[in-house]
Amino acid sequence: MGRHGGGSSSGGSHGSSSGGSSRSSSSGSSTRTSTKAPFLGCYNRSYYDRHGRYHTYYTSDKDFGTGKGWSKGIIFALIFITIHMFLMVGAFLSSIINIGHKINGDASRIEIIDNINIMTIQEENEVMEVLEKVYEKSGMPVSVYTANYDWKNHYDSIEIYSEALYYQMGLDEDSMIIVFTCKQEESLLDFEYDMYCGDNTIKCFSDETFDKLLDNFYKSLLNSNLSNALIYSWNLVMDDLASTSINYSRIGIIVFLLGFYSIFYVVLLQGVKNKNQAYEYFKDNPDKLDYNTMKTLAICPNCKANNTNNDEICPYCGTSLIIK
Repeated sequence: MGRHGGGSSSGGSHGSSSGGSSRSSSSGSSTRTSTKAPFLGCYNRSYYDRHGRYHTYYTSDKDFGTGKGWSKGIIFALIFITIHMFLMVGAFLSSIINIGHKINGDASRIEIIDNINIMTIQEENEVMEVLEKVYEKSGMPVSVYTANYDWKNHYDSIEIYSEALYYQMGLDEDSMIIVFTCKQEESLLDFEYDMYCGDNTIKCFSDETFDKLLDNFYKSLLNSNLSNALIYSWNLVMDDLASTSINYSRIGIIVFLLGFYSIFYVVLLQGVKNKNQAYEYFKDNPDKLDYNTMKTLAICPNCKANNTNNDEICPYCGTSLIIK
């Protein structure tokens, strides 16, 4: 299905667009660590790195320091995150950068069918000159079709009506139709319109350019007639047709995504680095590899209160009750 964009004398212009969303989830680990203070049931695996800096490290993982940081799980996580990042960033890049080129629509579809005689012969000729330039620049033929409100007896919306007219003219996806309807007797005081583009027109006519055409067509229509609105709005977007464009307003999303994924890399790689440093230290100092877990004192050494609840901190005086 192609793109719709339209409006009315009571509403304003609007374009239709579609998008997807993705959801990612992560699962946490049951391993508990602390770089500040010991906790009940932990192993003291504090170590010195190769620069002589001491790292306080308490963990519930008894294997910490006995092997290198790289594991199948870490490698799989990095590969998964990298693939996911490229897919997400690539998807947004495709929506930001529109590489435009000329298409090959049927030139016979460049026409004006003015059923309600809202344009004079001279105005039709002036509009046709502009539509010929549009086709020369983009290869996209544009049809203009006017009608009264009789279509409302047969169609639920002008979008359905314009799409039906489009495929009555041909089944290709390289064209565009502009359907303008109003009450004949009231001219532009009461109107509705819709612009429908085939799927392939995105190659020469980006969504951003489409929205620009819609907005300026509606604004001009409120202060002028149909022919002037068509000429004015198409001339404003003429240079944008079949050209590569960048939607700079969405670049911030790319920056956010890169920052978001970098958090995962930092966390994973920092963990690998810590494990590698600990492994090198304990490999050279196997006697420092302590397998005794931290326990709690039965009596507080400061206030002599009984630790009947097996607390890590004395609830009366705040003294640490953890021992090896």
